[in-house]
Amino acid sequence: MEVEKCYASLQDGSVLYYEKIGHGDPLFLLHGNGGSSAYFSHQIAALSAQHQLFLIDSRGHGKSTNHQKKMDFFIMADDLMAIIKQEKLTKISLLGFSDGANLAMVFCHRYPEFVHCLILNSGNTEPQGVRLLSRIGSLIQYLIVWLCAPFSKGMKGFLPILGLLFRPIGLTTTDLNHITVPTLILVGKRDSIKLSHSFYIANSISSANFMVVKGQGHSFARKNPQVFNTKVLSFLEKVGG
Repeated sequence: MEVEKCYASLQDGSVLYYEKIGHGDPLFLLHGNGGSSAYFSHQIAALSAQHQLFLIDSRGHGKSTNHQKKMDFFIMADDLMAIIKQEKLTKISLLGFSDGANLAMVFCHRYPEFVHCLILNSGNTEPQGVRLLSRIGSLIQYLIVWLCAPFSKGMKGFLPILGLLFRPIGLTTTDLNHITVPTLILVGKRDSIKLSHSFYIANSISSANFMVVKGQGHSFARKNPQVFNTKVLSFLEKVGG
């Protein structure tokens, strides 16, 4: 399978790395906090058969760089727009996992005219939407990285990324109400995101379909890719994108 490796230069001097695979309607794959586009390695074969995949390393992740001292999803949404302009795209579909789902929501709020549909896997609009044990784990991780940051350039650069976990993504319920594109909320019943919070997102987006899969957790796409891919492809076929 042919992989085209690409770079997009951003206004602040940061550089985004992304890969293009396959042919068809463009589908952006957005990974979670601290990860990279490699998270979706088990989705490539299934999804690239009918779509051109854009596997993106968000700024400060993977092979992408970051010159911002504080990150937010609006900055990252503008990063996606830089890729869209570079590739001369007019409509995209977005599949986002965790923070990638949060980025997809913010992008759709900021640039609705460019979005065909959303697939949101394990997104949350505020920290309280995450189960307590997972929040405690993230806090411990942040404290360790903060303590090591003065002695490690890599740890210092990771702090703005981890900081995303402790702030709301910047969208109100009214903002979610204004998202009108076809949307799939896809979560595992054992997800680290509270089921009630996933219900809130689904109820706030008027066009959303809500799907809970038994026995699956936060890394649903990695641990049971066959079921995950089937759900995603079925939705994409239904909405024609």
